[in-house]
Amino acid sequence: MTDKTHFAQKPVLALKPLNAPGNSFTGLFSGHIDGTSFERVQFDWEHLGRGRYDIVLFHWPTEFFRPSSRKATLKLLGRMLWDRVFHGTRFLWVVHNLEPHDGGSLKSGLTTYLFLKLLDGVILLSEHSRRELHRLHPAARSLATLVTVHGRYESVAEPPRDARPSERRNRLLFFGLIREYKNVEKLVTEARKAATAAFSLTVIGVCPEEDLERRIRTAAGDDKRIKLDIRREFVPDDELERVIDSHDAVVLPYRNILNSGVALHSLGRNKPLLAPRIGSLPELQEVVGAEWVHLFDGEISAATLESFLAALRKSTSPRPDLSPFEWTRVGSDVTRFLKSLTARRAAVEPTPTASQQSQRS
Repeated sequence: MTDKTHFAQKPVLALKPLNAPGNSFTGLFSGHIDGTSFERVQFDWEHLGRGRYDIVLFHWPTEFFRPSSRKATLKLLGRMLWDRVFHGTRFLWVVHNLEPHDGGSLKSGLTTYLFLKLLDGVILLSEHSRRELHRLHPAARSLATLVTVHGRYESVAEPPRDARPSERRNRLLFFGLIREYKNVEKLVTEARKAATAAFSLTVIGVCPEEDLERRIRTAAGDDKRIKLDIRREFVPDDELERVIDSHDAVVLPYRNILNSGVALHSLGRNKPLLAPRIGSLPELQEVVGAEWVHLFDGEISAATLESFLAALRKSTSPRPDLSPFEWTRVGSDVTRFLKSLTARRAAVEPTPTASQQSQRS
């Protein structure tokens, strides 16, 4: 029998992170979880192991997949175990990537395994993500699982204009964090080979690696068609909207990807997309259509860019239908999933919530 006093106070939901600079996804994600059902707080490692949280939700748990120190990470896992056993804390992972693309110093099978064993559930942003998770980590099949979608990005300053094919001038754009796996050096190299004279490519974003930035600049050379705007700080959201709106289409030359926020951001500004046929991008194309998501096989090439430019001239649709990616859907999906976990906990372990415990101490 469920102890009804368990829900006298809202369960404490700790999100890591609650908000993130340079990526509005986490703020939109947390903001659309029902605040009348959960007390949403920023996760703090100092509170782990002290029974402060009812649910902990990790967005990018790099510490467990590529720890800087295995010893330090094992201590964190021990504190997770303590909270799970003695306080009934539930741990969830929002699977943006199956492992970090970059970052961290040590790929650790041990800490990865222990982290997955301590999870109560996973939130996936595509069906492809579920298949890949189960392929790489078969034990994850037993976890409580929610498959939802990657929410669309909302306008910060001005709403997007409808696409006007007659105004297109072959202005292509790459934006976002510039990392090795995103293949920007190859994109710039192939753009220089493009035979179409009347086109341009802009690359804008932060590149944390000096050597990679140097190679990209070398690849661009003195080609006037290529503009590099590589910064040390994230591009403000309102400025980024203006940059996207001033281009005709967006190119993702990635070598690997699971889910893509850049893709949803681009489509949300009514910009067609060129991307590789990998990860969840074919799934995205099925939903919004091939006129908006153009996929290529293999590496990005000059021929691929030229084919994309030719296809853009034939496009007539003013905007993609992104209604399946509304945040109200994501928030509703996640709220129901979290409630199912807290209800399961109440039925099995009728103990006070973390918020009640903190009030008693």
